[in-house]
Amino acid sequence: MNIDDYKRLINKTEDYIETNLDKRITLTDVANNANFSEYHFHRIFSKFSNETLKQFITRIKMERSAIYLAINSDISITEIAFQYGYSCSSSYNKVFKKHYGVSPTEFRKEQEWKRNIKQPDV
Repeated sequence: MNIDDYKRLINKTEDYIETNLDKRITLTDVANNANFSEYHFHRIFSKFSNETLKQFITRIKMERSAIYLAINSDISITEIAFQYGYSCSSSYNKVFKKHYGVSPTEFRKEQEWKRNIKQPDV
């Protein structure tokens, strides 16, 4: 395989992850999707990425769920946790707080506060 083939593999992997954010995604799942052994896939992903596969999956889930939290205040945090593949809201809350430094509730309140600030007329 040449470097372009590996880049396509990484892009295919990112697409697979993004379409399966509602599930628990494992190295086995992703390696099978790419038709590689777990060991070989992990080596390839690590070489062409600045983060591990687990870090990448977590980051994508946190970024997407943060957007959802900010724009959908009528949906509970538990529902959002389930939507992004977490089995309970407490595990989601723990990962979210580690990633952003605030709980999902605090994040949502901060986003609502920012939306409600009146912008000065220019």
